[in-house]
Amino acid sequence: MTFYLSWVSLFIYRHANMSHYLRLFLFVLMLCSMGLLHGQGPGKKAYLVGEDLRKENKCEDAIKQYANAIKQEPTNYKYFFQKGKCEYKIRDYTAAKISFKRTIEFKSDYTAAYSLLAKIYRMEKDYDNAIFYYKEAATFESSSTRKVQYKLLLVNLLLKERRIAEAQKHIKEAQEIDATNPNILFYIAEINGIEGFWERARENYESALASQRLAATPPAEKAKYYYGLGVAYSQLGDHTNAKKAWDKANFGPYKALIAKELEKNNHVHYYKVAVSYYLQGEYDISESYLTKALDLDSGFASAYVLKGKISAKQGNHTKAIEYYQQAISMEDDPAKTAQIRVLEAGIHLDNQQGQRALAAIRPAVALAPANTEWQFMKARAAYLAGEYREAIITVEKLLTTNPDAKTKAKYNFLLGMAAKHTLDEEKAADAFKHALYGPYKAAARVELEKLKSDG
Repeated sequence: MTFYLSWVSLFIYRHANMSHYLRLFLFVLMLCSMGLLHGQGPGKKAYLVGEDLRKENKCEDAIKQYANAIKQEPTNYKYFFQKGKCEYKIRDYTAAKISFKRTIEFKSDYTAAYSLLAKIYRMEKDYDNAIFYYKEAATFESSSTRKVQYKLLLVNLLLKERRIAEAQKHIKEAQEIDATNPNILFYIAEINGIEGFWERARENYESALASQRLAATPPAEKAKYYYGLGVAYSQLGDHTNAKKAWDKANFGPYKALIAKELEKNNHVHYYKVAVSYYLQGEYDISESYLTKALDLDSGFASAYVLKGKISAKQGNHTKAIEYYQQAISMEDDPAKTAQIRVLEAGIHLDNQQGQRALAAIRPAVALAPANTEWQFMKARAAYLAGEYREAIITVEKLLTTNPDAKTKAKYNFLLGMAAKHTLDEEKAADAFKHALYGPYKAAARVELEKLKSDG
């Protein structure tokens, strides 16, 4: 450098007769050349110190140096960008956003600044701004590889916001750049899934997985493809292949997602959903979930029981009984079978079909003789069937269980009615006297008057 300056000075000296303006021009050229040779403006020294500090992870000190460089060169985008990177590193995202915005203010096509702005906004869940900056990054990016990356990050956010049409537009543009990119096929599959085109989605996932570009990819990185493929198979009703796909996706966050999907594909899950809708009176919706449960397990007795309850609620007693009997034929648990028989008996009782009710309730009572509610149902069924002796014996046993006053009156009223049919007026009269309580009082009094008049 010293040699260069000496040569220029000597040249000017030897040509002392040159014009004033020519000497001035050479002097300015010398100064400019000095700057060019140094390759720096007035802020470059502070900037380089900042770079060294940044590499040593001394970000706070580096930021001060970048700020000093900016003070000397307030329009140098590189200084703002490096300052922003340090602010980003120490998680001062507010300051980083300001620095990156100043970067693109002085260099509008600087895609790295757009990308980091988008990343910050995405972390802050400000998806509108994140989408805006990824769009800008993709617009200005000259590298086709990075452009596709920005497009896919953009699509990911657009799908989160359910902006499907916009996502499709950017996917198409990305595909025009890199048609065989498996990640692009992945997002095409995701969009098809969102729109309910599960067969297309399955084909997209499988095409992506068949790509040579995924051949050397570690299994954990292919998990998202297999998880999506499993969902597609599941939605198509192919639960065997769904499970096979999920077996290859059991990594990281997909473990919990797969567990949730497997739970959904369990017949018990659909049954529980059906019960919830049944309790709300949404019988059609409940039926649709029972159909799904039976698709997974056609021998699931509880589903038929609930179908029977729905039919009973809708007044179709014949269908209800058919479902209950179907459930009984499938149920292996004697206790559950007894409960189904009680439901069937209840319908027969409502229809005044004593013999059928009695046939249904007897096996249940034999299994649970201490169940007083079922025993009373048996007594009622026997009475309706004309089996008055059985009704009397059953009620008299119930009266020994020390029931409350209202229940005692209920038992005695039925006992009185059965005894009357056996012409045992004394037993009938005694029973009706003990039934003079609560809702049975008026009818018991009427029956006692009848007995007196008949006598």
